[in-house]
Amino acid sequence: MGFIAEIHLAHDELPLAPTIERCGSVTLRYEYETTSDTRRIQFVSAFEDESTALVESMATDPTVSNPECIATFENRSIYRIVVDTDFVIVPDRCAEYGLYVFTITSGDNGWVIRAHLPDRDALTAFRKWCRDREISFHVNQLYDSSVSDDRSYFLTERQHEILTIAYYAGYFEVPRGVTQDALAERLGISDSAVSQRLRRAISELITATLENNCTPADYS
Repeated sequence: MGFIAEIHLAHDELPLAPTIERCGSVTLRYEYETTSDTRRIQFVSAFEDESTALVESMATDPTVSNPECIATFENRSIYRIVVDTDFVIVPDRCAEYGLYVFTITSGDNGWVIRAHLPDRDALTAFRKWCRDREISFHVNQLYDSSVSDDRSYFLTERQHEILTIAYYAGYFEVPRGVTQDALAERLGISDSAVSQRLRRAISELITATLENNCTPADYS
């Protein structure tokens, strides 16, 4: 049993909070954190079309330092940063309450946590911990875990937008109800950008829904 909660946290001193505020079009996903020589090292994925503004923002963000892009894929880049703030997104002690985190992503000038909690007492304890540190704590959604799945795929806001518009405009119908050029004009972007966003979004959905224990070689 238990609950699935979507919780929004906000505070100027949370890791990467200034970057999230300045780069609202970029979606960040917290991956994990480790400690090296007393330094907190954090890894985050960035889902964006252009990385220049993000890198510049990270470089001037007082909560982090030494940002470095360590890997780039078709639909995301992975950055390693040094955390220079005492604030944490989810404290280690939450594990004592039985809180299990599915995802932590940026949103609304803060971090959005999607987690499983065994009971409401765990949620209350987490909320108290945040409010004692003046971290804004808002529950966006809370529902019985027995009626939810893990929604393991991830789409950026732009990918979600273009898939939704394309679907309802009839782009995927036979024959197509709208052309790629028309989608580009409607969104105010280039035909090439439409093609790239659609391919990345569809690739993300396919990756999440196909069997994950198979490899391309199994179908060659």
